[in-house]
Amino acid sequence: MYNIAVFVHNFSVEYADLVIQGIYKFFSERKDARVFFVQTATPHIKDGLYEYQYWASTEYLKSEVIDEIIVVSNTYCIYKKQDELKELLEPFKGKKIVSIGMKFDDPDIHYTTANCDSVYDEIVGHLKKVHGCTKIGFFSANKIQSQEGWERFEAFMRALNKHGLEFHPEWVLDGAFTKSSAFAEMKQKYHRKEDIKYEAIICANDLMGMAVLDYFTELGIKIPSEMKVFGFDNTSHSVLSVPSLSTIDQNIEEQGYAAAELGFKLLKEGNKKKNNQQLTVNTNLKAVYRRSCGCEDLLERKKRDVFKVAASHYDELRRIGNLFDVMKGTSNLDDFAKSFKAIVDSSGFSKLVVFALREPVNVLRDDDFVMPAEARLLLNIDTENDIAKYYEDNDYIELKKSLFIKKQADKNSGCFIFQPVAQGTLQYGYLFCKAERTDFGMNNILLKVITSVIVQAYDYTKTLKQKNLLETMNKELKEKNIDLSISSKTDELTKLLNRRGFMEYGQKLIFFSQEIDNDGVVFFADLDGLKRINDKYGHEYGDKAIIGVAEVLKAAFRKMDIIGRLSGDEFGIIASGMDTTHIDKLREKVDSMCADYSEKNKFPFLLSVSLGVSSFDYMNKDLNELLMAADQSLYEQKKIHHARIKI
Repeated sequence: MYNIAVFVHNFSVEYADLVIQGIYKFFSERKDARVFFVQTATPHIKDGLYEYQYWASTEYLKSEVIDEIIVVSNTYCIYKKQDELKELLEPFKGKKIVSIGMKFDDPDIHYTTANCDSVYDEIVGHLKKVHGCTKIGFFSANKIQSQEGWERFEAFMRALNKHGLEFHPEWVLDGAFTKSSAFAEMKQKYHRKEDIKYEAIICANDLMGMAVLDYFTELGIKIPSEMKVFGFDNTSHSVLSVPSLSTIDQNIEEQGYAAAELGFKLLKEGNKKKNNQQLTVNTNLKAVYRRSCGCEDLLERKKRDVFKVAASHYDELRRIGNLFDVMKGTSNLDDFAKSFKAIVDSSGFSKLVVFALREPVNVLRDDDFVMPAEARLLLNIDTENDIAKYYEDNDYIELKKSLFIKKQADKNSGCFIFQPVAQGTLQYGYLFCKAERTDFGMNNILLKVITSVIVQAYDYTKTLKQKNLLETMNKELKEKNIDLSISSKTDELTKLLNRRGFMEYGQKLIFFSQEIDNDGVVFFADLDGLKRINDKYGHEYGDKAIIGVAEVLKAAFRKMDIIGRLSGDEFGIIASGMDTTHIDKLREKVDSMCADYSEKNKFPFLLSVSLGVSSFDYMNKDLNELLMAADQSLYEQKKIHHARIKI
């Protein structure tokens, strides 16, 4: 069984998605290969809060078990120069390496590429002969020094020369393969229609072509009667733009398929290749003529296909909704395993395997992640074989030699997604899941939710384990100072979290909730009349009342909610995902449960709890401040509550 890793900077880019579709197509039916699609970002990347954590995948995949790396090089060109990317690939030189779209000056890195000369020759000839254009500009990607961008620029200049047209350096705009960079360049260079002296412009990709369509229209230039525009890539943007964008179809999926085929050939040949010869594959390009160059758009069928894909995204949104339902009903890893299995048919993943490090590793943006020595199997979900198991304890594997349990993995060929399990700055381990659906952008969103739920369940399970251990420890062990860190976070009377534990785990839950755009509520609860109970019935009944409140709160709230005793008669609760519209009903439920508890335990008084609330969201997520706000609302609530239940 061959193990192959496919590196791509970001799943949520159409070019990357199409390339890995082609790779997926080649490997999906093979029984002798296991492919891991890996979204890596780049080291210390500034995009997003914690996007840099994805680079940890490359450290894991240095493991000896990985035989080959296929890198979608063009997806990194905005972020890294060619020499920098080559340096990042250096640790993998002991493995087979295939680059897609970028040629490296290294015989050990094989590559696939697309030759632009013939297609640019055709397009320049078309503009000249069919549309009478002799003045042609070019929108390059030269701002980022992309090899792919330079190849297109040089092919354009050769095409002009072949057709006897003059090259004007002042008609070259420099972009960075993005729409925003193209807009910025045009706004700086052109302020009015008369500033533009050429009749047609060829752009190094579709996004910059879209920017040209929009900006030139703002300047009052009519397309295509006064300006012809070409893009490159034939993305969905080009099909749906108005007017539809003439472009170049570089058969992106075919490039992915060709790279997979080349990579598999290298693995089959082993070390038979002689003279350190670099192997290459060239794929064909095709000009696509549409309205932006004055030609008829005959691709109505493709437009319908694009709209069909767009409509299918509603199904993908339902997949996300299902996962949020799981999150709200999940308390520990065992619950998660069972819940996830129940909805896997709509999730798009048939297998999910999670490995945990011995201890989470704190990784800041500017840190270099160093792969820990060991990890253990934590979760194994396999719907095809009716398996949904959480492993409380398991043998550790040596990550340098393997990333999975060989006996288990040898039965699982096909295509998987690999990524770290991280929340915030903490790395907990890694997961890989079998992708049955090939919308990798949506898979990326789903995995963010799944990863967050795994971390939440992992932390909660760890807390439960500590609490259970505390309950079984005898006085002798406590006196010997064994594992007092557990007792330091647990309230002895109620067995809830104490203030220290509540603040620590509660803040984690709030941060986790915000990572997945889930708001919630913080409650400040107070036992009504504790002084009166102590004075009239004695402190024994006071303790019983406090224990009663703890029992009522545990029963009234969900397993996933965090509850703690903050002081003598004060409690805190954090409910992620709770809507404030349900709070009045919750108060009524707590009142009813208090009455039932009082009657069941034959209290000579009515147990009563007042609840103050505050909501947390992206702007308000400091637990100390939220508790203070909930405490303030408690005073007003006490007046209403006491009048209602006649305390």
